[in-house]
Amino acid sequence: MTHDLTFAHFVLRTHERQLLAGGIPVSLGARAFDVLCVLVERAGVLVSKAQLFELVWPGLVVEENNLQVHISTLRKLLGPELIATVPGRGYRFTGSVGGRNRKPAAAEAAALIPVVTAARSIAVLPFVNLSEDPEQEYFSDGLAEDIISKLSRSPWLFVIARNSSFAWRQPSPPAADVCRALGTRYLVTGTVRRSGAVVRITADLVDGHNNETLWSQRFDRPVTDLFEVQNQISTSIVSAVEPVYLRREELRTSQSDVPDMQYWELLMRARWHFWRTTRENIEAARACLAKALEARPDDPQCLALLSFTHMSRVWAGWAEDPQQEIFEAHRLALRAVSHDDTASYAHFTLGTALSCAGNLPQAIAELEHALVLYPQFAGAAGELGRLLAFSGRTGEAVEYVLQAMDASPHDPHLSLWVRTRAIACFVDGDYAAAVKYAYQATAKRPDWFFNYYLLAATQAAAGNLEEARKSLAQGQRDHSYSLQVLRIGHPFVDESLFNRFVDKLREAGWTG
Repeated sequence: MTHDLTFAHFVLRTHERQLLAGGIPVSLGARAFDVLCVLVERAGVLVSKAQLFELVWPGLVVEENNLQVHISTLRKLLGPELIATVPGRGYRFTGSVGGRNRKPAAAEAAALIPVVTAARSIAVLPFVNLSEDPEQEYFSDGLAEDIISKLSRSPWLFVIARNSSFAWRQPSPPAADVCRALGTRYLVTGTVRRSGAVVRITADLVDGHNNETLWSQRFDRPVTDLFEVQNQISTSIVSAVEPVYLRREELRTSQSDVPDMQYWELLMRARWHFWRTTRENIEAARACLAKALEARPDDPQCLALLSFTHMSRVWAGWAEDPQQEIFEAHRLALRAVSHDDTASYAHFTLGTALSCAGNLPQAIAELEHALVLYPQFAGAAGELGRLLAFSGRTGEAVEYVLQAMDASPHDPHLSLWVRTRAIACFVDGDYAAAVKYAYQATAKRPDWFFNYYLLAATQAAAGNLEEARKSLAQGQRDHSYSLQVLRIGHPFVDESLFNRFVDKLREAGWTG
């Protein structure tokens, strides 16, 4: 039986997972390749969206837009005439295919099992009802279902579908066995116990491959409105799980010695470098992203993170032409959004890029939209708070910052959120509180030089010039702000507030 399928000037080698155009290998992402295999194998036959999801993303909860993105990629590569859309139903491959030999359905599905899901996928098992009343199981199941629904909106996670993960009720086998059976690496598990007027919920994030608990938390809540309790707890769990999961993946890929890293490993290693913020690490992140984009040229997460590297070069004062860097950051963020307008991380990035360009009203709108797409997105809430503080809307700013901090207390953005509280206090003229929060921001990220600039400005405003000079000297040890870059990083809407900030820095000795 041949496994080479021919159409137009293409050869699809299903077993070698290779597509040739005129005899030359074509770069195509794993998911798009799987979609193409399904369509070409069934050339001339309508393939429903449900069938595509079942064969290409077996057991996973996936947004329909993901499929549309891959169809768009294939049409750009093959030409628009080879894949027809049947509105409301699915797709049909219209090309004439040679070399086809029908396989049994089971073998057909097995050949199309994705190759990259296990490393980054997560399953939520049904929470165990420890209450004496077995009827309380509806609440424990509802909680797990709510977590699945909210996690599936994260741009970083592949979430195993409920019907698959809920097959593993207590007593369940060891985590490693469950992960092998589900084809996943991470598990969210938990228990629910109701006693009188109080419900106690525990939740754990487990690396099933290493049988290691990465995160664990207990929640005690009064039983007043169970649906509201369910919403609060599931939101808290989801907000905590994503950053812990990402830090683990970043660390895991940074320590692995893989000579030929694939898309996901490259993206996670890029994130690992990005958060270290030195010039060398930012350049290493850019190199990883360039390789990842060779495999997936339109990947929103890669494009968005690459956009942030351009902004980082501006914030750090390394950019020879800050305006050009901001232009490129904005272009990449727009490209990310255009390829997936449901990607919350892309809208978050675009909002940040717009703030660098001085367009705060539109930036705020983008961040608000990111939160509509993914309400548990702590990073977007924190950035929205930052821009509201610079807009003089300090009360709202603090609310969003506290929302972010409560949701994700170990987030890598945490120093930025505390820094926003210092800025809000500076805007309000509460300089003693501004100093306090500036100290806290600096303690959380002492390697971020701009925290010392903020500390110096707040100390000068509070009348502590000697301490302000020391803080400024610390900040200037390896970096120096120009006035242009300072304005980009501190987009005060009220010009008098920006001038006040600059004046306080100059009182501390800044000459930029």
